[in-house]
Amino acid sequence: MLHNDIEKFSAINKRINSNLKLSDLLMVILDITKDMLQTEGCSILLTDPATEDLYFYIVRGGSDSLIKGEIVPKGKGIAGHVALTNTPTIVNDPQNDERFYKEIDNKAHFHTRNIICAPMVLVDRLVGVIEAVNTIGRDSFTNEDLKVLMYIADSAAIAITHRQLYQDLSTRLKELEIMYEISQAIAHSSPSENIFSKIIQPLASSVGVKRASILLYNTTTDKFSIASSYNLPEAINSPLSRDQAPIAYHVFTSGDPLLVNNIIADPSLASFAKIHEYITPSFISIPLRYKNTIIGVLNLADKLDKTSFDAYDLRVATTIANQIVEAYQNSLYLQQTEEQRRLAQEIDIASEIQKRILPKIPQSINNHRLAAFNKSAKEVGGDFYDLFQFDNDKFGLLIADISGKGIPAALFMGSARNVLRAESRINNQPGQLLTHANKYIYEDSEYGMFVTVFYMLIDSHNKLLTFGSAGHNNQLLIRSKTLDPIRLNAKGIALGITDNAKYEEKALFFEDGDLVVLFTDGVLDLLGNGNMDAGEKKLIEIA
Repeated sequence: MLHNDIEKFSAINKRINSNLKLSDLLMVILDITKDMLQTEGCSILLTDPATEDLYFYIVRGGSDSLIKGEIVPKGKGIAGHVALTNTPTIVNDPQNDERFYKEIDNKAHFHTRNIICAPMVLVDRLVGVIEAVNTIGRDSFTNEDLKVLMYIADSAAIAITHRQLYQDLSTRLKELEIMYEISQAIAHSSPSENIFSKIIQPLASSVGVKRASILLYNTTTDKFSIASSYNLPEAINSPLSRDQAPIAYHVFTSGDPLLVNNIIADPSLASFAKIHEYITPSFISIPLRYKNTIIGVLNLADKLDKTSFDAYDLRVATTIANQIVEAYQNSLYLQQTEEQRRLAQEIDIASEIQKRILPKIPQSINNHRLAAFNKSAKEVGGDFYDLFQFDNDKFGLLIADISGKGIPAALFMGSARNVLRAESRINNQPGQLLTHANKYIYEDSEYGMFVTVFYMLIDSHNKLLTFGSAGHNNQLLIRSKTLDPIRLNAKGIALGITDNAKYEEKALFFEDGDLVVLFTDGVLDLLGNGNMDAGEKKLIEIA
């Protein structure tokens, strides 16, 4: 694989982590495919979950508008055969191949001379197939072309799956937001300023006042914020200190509603009269009580008929205050529920991405028994593992931990995994693999994300372990004869932090019965209840 091919693969990975729409992203992938394979046309066909038929989703080159959306029945054609058998295929003489589905050529007024096709699979789930037709400047496709297309198929499968999951999440969140806004507007049950602004004018009209305000108390600043107001004097701005809102603080502190007919004539309020800047001397101030705690004050002033407030006005205002508190309580509940739903959905989506990326680990390779276990925490991160089979005697094991949590970490995990897989096909030695992969992961990294990696090459014939580490925690080799643990470590920083990092490579021999344990720090944290040393001790005991 050429260096410029890797750069093009890296470009695909960058686009997977971008904000492109799915259709635009796949067009970019197909354009890169056409360029790399030098073909007249490329297509991505997706699987219809209901019928298991294939349909042309994106077509580049040739008569693309004529076949977009066309259906290829299950098992029909080269594409249908590839989807059914999950086997990448080259057919350099399709017109004489009984599997060839000529109806598509007929509809497109196209002549297919040769075709290469690969399944797009993510953790045993067929997403669809990707195909390229008619080589330019050469007579046939080659096995090297097939390797390139298989890598692109993996990237396309991840891109499609990620975007579908992300779009599903975005749609659900948008629906929740709309439902939330509607329910809040109808019930007037949000403490936010915008919602209170909708409440305050009808409130003022219902009790016939020119001025009204809802003040919420901030325990941190010991000040009132104006949650909503109607016709307040311009000189009154939020937040309000004790000196700026003495009547509100008086009601807030006493916990009793205040009905004043004439503040100037009331001796008990003489000290407050000088700051009274309203048209009439009569007003109502009522505490807002939530769960036996006063959270703010409702103020009403300047009746439209210029009369004084009376007991009836107080009863109405008290009822309104109770409704405001209920709205406040409902809004808190709805906000908490929405936040929980958002978090739960993000965890579900990120967890699904993680599960679909992790490979199935066989029970044994070359008489070595293998097992893998993964369990997501409350906040899904980017821990992952991988397995590379090189030849009959050698295979690689990798474990990694992405910085960050949630969907961004899960998406970055897919990108990092692609780069590491691509590099493993070029050079399986730990030092060079990590060095080259770091360069491309650094270019792909957004928002300062990085990944720690421990990679081990196992040579079964020579009983040799060769390993390297990119900032990952020490791994374990437990000798079968002595049960002594050997901590495996090598110098190197996490991938994606700087583009010119170098990585140490170490090697040691193993014996039959030795046990290698690869893990992320979350295991130690769990086993040790936050104490990493205790967690390592517990892990060694378990192993």
